[in-house]
Amino acid sequence: MNNHQLPFFESIDISTLKEYYKVHTILDNSKISIDINFEKKFIDENTFQVLKNFLESIPKFDEQNKSLISNDFKEEGEAFDYINFYLDELGQEELSSIINIDNDNYPKEKQLLDKLRLIRVGLYPDGKYDADYFGVFDYSIEIDGEPCNQLLVVKTDVKDDLDHITWES
Repeated sequence: MNNHQLPFFESIDISTLKEYYKVHTILDNSKISIDINFEKKFIDENTFQVLKNFLESIPKFDEQNKSLISNDFKEEGEAFDYINFYLDELGQEELSSIINIDNDNYPKEKQLLDKLRLIRVGLYPDGKYDADYFGVFDYSIEIDGEPCNQLLVVKTDVKDDLDHITWES
């Protein structure tokens, strides 16, 4: 056995990997899930260390991703479309349960951006599913305490450099 301890996870044997690992944890007072998806049955020590370092950096990456999302919104990218979807689709009552719609000094769009919460981190350290990215960060807005099924997704490389942002459901 070649057991190693990963942040958030129990010990894993890097010489006989399962295809899928998943945990739930709390980050910034919000529940998130973290999953690791392996193509191969083993990884080397270097890949393990990269994975460990990435997991340890999730809080930092979350902050970086929020900045990327904000910039994407300003550039009228996927984040812009995502936020405007909610402004178009939600009635005033639903919208007012999420943000302060009467605050003229704090634009509704900015309020919704600030309500985005990380709900999942998916890792693909060896390219499972032909992924050409390492980390997937799913963000959502909560309505009535539950994340919506519309996700703003930040896909990154192993250093958390942006691959792309997309909107998924």
